[in-house]
Amino acid sequence: MTVLFRLVLVAVVAITALLALVAVNAVRDWQQHTNLRNDSATGELGGEASLPLFVGAQAERRLTAVYLASPTASHKEALEEQRSATDEGIESFRHLSGSELQAEHRHKWTFVERVYKELDRLEKVRSQADDRAGNPDAVTGYYTDLIVKMIEFYQELSAMDDPQLTLETRPLVGLFWASDGLSQEDMLIAEARASGRMTAGHRTAFAQAYGTQRVMYQRWIAPYLPAKDKAAYDRIIDSEAWKTKERLEKAVINAPTLDGSGAIQELPAELGQWDAAYQKISRQIAGLNLSRTQGLLAHGYQRADEVGTQVMWQVGASLAAVVLIAALIAWIIVPVMRRINTLRASALEARERLPAVVDRLQKGERVDIDREFPVTPGRPDEFGALETAMAAAHRAAVEQAAAQAGDRQGFAAFVGATASRSMNLVEKQLELLHALEKKYGENTVALEEFFELDNTGVRARRHLDNLLALAEVGHAQPYLHPRALNTLVQDAAGETEGYKRVDNEISHRHGVKPHVVNALILAIAALVDNAVAHSRDQVKVTSIAVMRGIALHIEDFGSGMTPDQYRAANACLAQPPTFYDMAQSSDGRLGLIVVGRLAARHGFRVELRETVYQGTIAVVMLPNELLVSPEDLETAHDSQTEATPSIPWNQAAAAEPPLQKAAPVPAPAGLPRRRPQPETTAPEPPAETGQAPGSPRETAPGAPPLPQRVPHAHLVPSLARTPPPAVPYTPEADAAADQAAQALGAFQRGTQAADSHPENKEVPR
Repeated sequence: MTVLFRLVLVAVVAITALLALVAVNAVRDWQQHTNLRNDSATGELGGEASLPLFVGAQAERRLTAVYLASPTASHKEALEEQRSATDEGIESFRHLSGSELQAEHRHKWTFVERVYKELDRLEKVRSQADDRAGNPDAVTGYYTDLIVKMIEFYQELSAMDDPQLTLETRPLVGLFWASDGLSQEDMLIAEARASGRMTAGHRTAFAQAYGTQRVMYQRWIAPYLPAKDKAAYDRIIDSEAWKTKERLEKAVINAPTLDGSGAIQELPAELGQWDAAYQKISRQIAGLNLSRTQGLLAHGYQRADEVGTQVMWQVGASLAAVVLIAALIAWIIVPVMRRINTLRASALEARERLPAVVDRLQKGERVDIDREFPVTPGRPDEFGALETAMAAAHRAAVEQAAAQAGDRQGFAAFVGATASRSMNLVEKQLELLHALEKKYGENTVALEEFFELDNTGVRARRHLDNLLALAEVGHAQPYLHPRALNTLVQDAAGETEGYKRVDNEISHRHGVKPHVVNALILAIAALVDNAVAHSRDQVKVTSIAVMRGIALHIEDFGSGMTPDQYRAANACLAQPPTFYDMAQSSDGRLGLIVVGRLAARHGFRVELRETVYQGTIAVVMLPNELLVSPEDLETAHDSQTEATPSIPWNQAAAAEPPLQKAAPVPAPAGLPRRRPQPETTAPEPPAETGQAPGSPRETAPGAPPLPQRVPHAHLVPSLARTPPPAVPYTPEADAAADQAAQALGAFQRGTQAADSHPENKEVPR
């Protein structure tokens, strides 16, 4: 998981948490808004609809009590008229609180059903009142229970989902309780006036009703009324009717009793003023109840709208905050992603360029580090510091690679110088052997031993050439003329230990271009040496002409290798390992590595395969670009010998007469053929000999002069003390080389007798 992905994830989680919190609050507030509107709708339809029933039930209770106390026709008529008004209130209540009230608004429906249940008993109670059956107090008590159920319904409606509205409903409920207490007082006074007396129980009920409405008005109504309703309440209690009511209430409560039972036998005479005062006060209190109810409902709708608006603002502000946060996150993340992409692109570009620069350094090229990997100051932020650090790291890597390349180049120069000095010693040793071969040419035993030493020196020289090839120094004196394939293979075989077991069956007379002669001699010598080392039989070297060149087949009949070993060897030939790979694998097979490097450097291919005899065949594919046609090879050879005719290299050994006048002896087959030296510039005489330039060394009597070697002439110009001046090719130099070859052919024929003797033959490995 990337850091950027984590940052985005944290931002998404934060936004989600914020949206969840907003959603929870919004749902809660919107639920409050819905509840307030539903409560207000329930109060508007159910609460207001119940007021006519509430007032009608109080009036019917009074008239029922009067009729039960004095069943006159006038009282019966007034009762029937009030019953009709009460029925209208019931119908209105059932209609508005039932059919027109939607199901979602029926939050207080349990209390409405309680009122419905009480109304179901109304007809029965009326029948009892008409028949004057039952206890009058029980009949009037039914109306009191109905009114209490309605007040409880009002009280439940007041429990709104808002503390402020709940506080405002307290005086409204108190008004209903107080108005019913006053209505009970009116019923008891009316019943007492109809019967002419007030029982002790009614007197106690009157005192309780008086205390209820007085406490309600003083403690639960007046302190909590709004200013408008408080002013209306103050006008009611300051009116003459209110004062008359209080005076008559005290007169009833303080009226004397005759028998000590608490019953009032003679009612106060001033009770005649009660009806007028009560009618006026009841109308004012009903108006106050209606005003308070309407005000509460209006405030409920207003509060619901405020909560709804608050929810809208809250949701809108939250969404705006989320959008703003998202914009801020995008404002932060987009530049971060852009800078990260820039850094990634820079890193990828450096990854592409760094190996190329290192490869150039390894090839010895000079690299301008400041231009390739400049360290430029970035922006003054964290990414700028990271970019600068990355550039510095790339620069440090290139500097380290440059230092390592310098170390490798210095080591290669050291190896080249050491190998060149060793090559000088080997060449000097070979020259001494040549001199001894000339001196003791008549002694076949000594001559054979000299040739063995000569072969050992030639092989040592090949290993030094391998070192120079690995050090990428190469031969300092390349050939100037093409070389025939058969003589090139013969030269390569002569640099191996088992040269006697090499059958040179090259059938094509093509030549190889001068610049690749040394590389091919080294590569073929390594392959032939590998073949003779793993075989006890003869090694055949053949050639096949194909469309794109000539393929040399070096075939042995040894034990061969496993498929995995063939694959590993061919991989090494196709892509030679570096010195680091060689150190890691601890593989000592330097021959394949040298062959692979020479092939890659000069453009020919080498591959190892298994033969039908389970031996190994090495295929050296020489493309046409490296070959010279037989006609061109003959032309080049004629140009070298036009001044002095000479015998070709591949015929010199058979055509040259013996150097010594001793009796000829049988010649051994397969003597090594020394690699002729490349055409060189005119040598300077060695300081220790004092010979003039071009003077021949001491030779056998009648032999042509041999080519001379000059110290440091074979080195690369950077290692040579004094680079020799370039001298163009002359036919005389080529003629001298051919004369030297003819002289060496005499020595070969002189050792044939020793090699043909059975005791002197080398046992194949």
